[in-house]
Amino acid sequence: MKRFMTFIFLFYCSFNYAQVTKIVVWDSLYNNPTPIMMDYLHRALQVTKPEYGDYELIESAKMEQGRSLVEIAKLKNSKLDIASYAPTREREKQAIPIRIPVLSGLMGYRICLIEENKQALFDGIENKQQLIDKNISIGQHQDWPDTTILRANNIPVQTTHKKKLLFQQLARGRFDCFSRGASEIYAEYLAHSSQGITIENNLLIYYPLPIFFFVNKSRPLLAQRLQLGLERLIESGEFDTIFEQVFSPIIVELKLTERTVIDLHNPTLSEKTIQAMEAPTQRFRETHLKNTGVLPETGD
Repeated sequence: MKRFMTFIFLFYCSFNYAQVTKIVVWDSLYNNPTPIMMDYLHRALQVTKPEYGDYELIESAKMEQGRSLVEIAKLKNSKLDIASYAPTREREKQAIPIRIPVLSGLMGYRICLIEENKQALFDGIENKQQLIDKNISIGQHQDWPDTTILRANNIPVQTTHKKKLLFQQLARGRFDCFSRGASEIYAEYLAHSSQGITIENNLLIYYPLPIFFFVNKSRPLLAQRLQLGLERLIESGEFDTIFEQVFSPIIVELKLTERTVIDLHNPTLSEKTIQAMEAPTQRFRETHLKNTGVLPETGD
């Protein structure tokens, strides 16, 4: 009897291991122009195969961020298992946040895309109040937390419902700055420079804006697996190696250490996320912004 039960147990384990975990990934993450996000996701799943088995990543249907947030919050008949967002208190209630900033907080360092003839508008700005006094307007997506953050800091914001429209509206002078993360701006500049759009020279606007993986609450084992996998990458040093390989040249190209840092507060973060961001933020500033070691405000 004991041998039979052992056989059944081993068969059950081998059967489970043979199963391929199918994971539907938000199309904006799956096709992210910065492949580091998918690199982290693949590696986190690969290093946990001994415990959780093989996996298959499936691209979701195309959906804007607002719709993706609705889908990932569904417990039944959801068309989405994993996405990546900047966290807010509300989003952390809708899905399971993996509180490891996969871009090391780089998304929170914001640089303006501007019209080629508008650099003079930004010259001489050294602090938040001067930015406000010049009445510089910033374009953002209506569903992005940046809109709430900027307005909480008394900075004028113009919004639209599609990201691609923001590039068009910037080129037409509807607002002065399309604020983009340092992790994404260079690729976007190259893609849109023919529209008379360029990168502003002087400013680095900062607010804590980590990018987390979020997992549908109906997939708690997947969330555990992703958390474990990312922790293993950090412990082995592979996490930082991947980041440096991708972003060190961009950080140099954007001359982050030469820019004037303007710190804004982010009132949308939960206390747990604020705590999770302290060490990565300090480490990033000490490594890449040696002249700005003081941590910024995070809450109200």
